[in-house]
Amino acid sequence: MTFVLVHGAWQSTGTWERLTPLLQGQGHRVITPVLSGLGTDQSRLNSDITLRQHVKDVSAELSKLPEKATVVGHSYAGMVISGAVEAHPDKVQRLVFLDAFVPEDGQCVLDLLPLEIGTYFRQIAKESGDGWRLPGGEGQLDLWGLQPGEARDFVRARLCDFSLRCFEEPLRLPANHKASLPATFVSCVAEHYPARRYFEPFAQKARDSHWQVVELNTGHDCHVERPRDIASILCSVNA
Repeated sequence: MTFVLVHGAWQSTGTWERLTPLLQGQGHRVITPVLSGLGTDQSRLNSDITLRQHVKDVSAELSKLPEKATVVGHSYAGMVISGAVEAHPDKVQRLVFLDAFVPEDGQCVLDLLPLEIGTYFRQIAKESGDGWRLPGGEGQLDLWGLQPGEARDFVRARLCDFSLRCFEEPLRLPANHKASLPATFVSCVAEHYPARRYFEPFAQKARDSHWQVVELNTGHDCHVERPRDIASILCSVNA
């Protein structure tokens, strides 16, 4: 089986380093697309990089596949994979949303969050990022429910800055191919996880859409906190 793993905002392909060996150890192929301006490409982050570019990055990887893949998106990447499947539905066997946004046509990330969160992001960008840059730091780790220890240190070491533009750009889904594909939603439900309330509505949306929904007692970075459980979920949904 081929897995395409797409990381979320403020993170990088390195966020999959605990999960990838587990999948490869079972004989699966793993592709972790680099999103423009993030992670190993962060030196090129600028105000011109938007959600559309990240959709193109993943679409380019899908176009190369000789077979169908399970496409996994964490957090912000729920937007990215929803857009990428529009261009290449024939390359996707299943979509997996890891505590991720599940958009509809014309929505942007800030449409899917409470108004005060958008106001906060814009204020941070104005004060610290020339109106567009959102620095990565301890605030994200707190929001994601990462407790002091190994997992928090792992994610901190892989943080990068992000762009408000990616949260502001609407996603176009004219065919909404994600709605016609098999899909799984992994909902992170740890009590100490502050952003849980922002992603719970998407778990409910998944249930209403008759998707498979799996709950894990972790914070937002479930693939870091419990990579073996995520590997088991990914392999079982394709069994």
